Amino acid sequence: MLKSPGTAASAEEFEALATEEPVDAPCLHRRIRSMIEDAESFIAKLPSEAVGVIFMDGEKPVQPDVSALDKYQRNPGTVRGFWPSSPEISRAMLERYGEPKP
Repeated sequence: MLKSPGTAASAEEFEALATEEPVDAPCLHRRIRSMIEDAESFIAKLPSEAVGVIFMDGEKPVQPDVSALDKYQRNPGTVRGFWPSSPEISRAMLERYGEPKP
């Protein structure tokens, strides 16, 4: 069992997980760190009123072009709302983060 959030898991704990392929903990760490850095970089470019907003291109949620935010429909979060999910969101995340960066 992995430790609680905020504590580091050891390589041995990752090795004990029942996975189809062994977990490469250092590679996993680099990939997660890269995802966090990408997200921080993107959010830093957004105007403050656009942080936390889902941008839509028609019916499709998208990561907007920051230089052309007015061309998207905005879907702001609401109290007691929910985080939208769709095959398009999952596909976009897998396309962007599915393969490790060299």
